Amino acid sequence: MDGLAVAHNECEAELRVRREAEAEVTRLRILLSGQAARITALSGQGRREEQHKQLIDDLRENLNVFEHDVAKLKVDRDVALAEMEEIASSRRYVIAPFNTAAS
Repeated sequence: MDGLAVAHNECEAELRVRREAEAEVTRLRILLSGQAARITALSGQGRREEQHKQLIDDLRENLNVFEHDVAKLKVDRDVALAEMEEIASSRRYVIAPFNTAAS
């Protein structure tokens, strides 16, 4: 019976070691799962930050184009006003001599 008791004790010891190993594997899986969740969250945050940066860059570029277009429109407006003033002043000079002659 001594041999049977020794075998039983060895079996119990191996079973205990196996359960401890399984518990450690479970603990490590839980840790890995938590780390994977954190990495996923950081990755998502990184993507959001990159998208935010890209949006800011796009808005800056659009603002630069807009400012350039506004500047061109101001020049066009100023040229048109100058042309209108020139036309108006030339009409005054053309009309004035005829009015003076008609008197």
